[in-house]
Amino acid sequence: MSDFIGSISALKELSKLPVGLKVSMIEAIEELEAAGTDLKEPKVRDIGNGLKELRVSASEGIARGFFFFAVGQQFYVVHILQKKTQKTPKKSLDLANQRMQEVKRSLKNV
Repeated sequence: MSDFIGSISALKELSKLPVGLKVSMIEAIEELEAAGTDLKEPKVRDIGNGLKELRVSASEGIARGFFFFAVGQQFYVVHILQKKTQKTPKKSLDLANQRMQEVKRSLKNV
């Protein structure tokens, strides 16, 4: 069992998704909470540097949630987006990496 922690930015992004994608993302986060690091492809893909991609789809399209595991079984969702193209935009990957680094720095200061 893992503990979900969502950044304020990611939760705002989640709230802006179309209803079907929002439901799919919430269900995927719940599945990740239950399975933890055992959840693998096709639902989760390793991006690199500890960042992972949670993959969902619905009738409105596809969405991705970027997260990483921290201390123990805690995982932090740092960015959520609805994809418009097959490839994830570099700007989104850079933003997810930046947010992950910010969270990791703040965890060191606790």
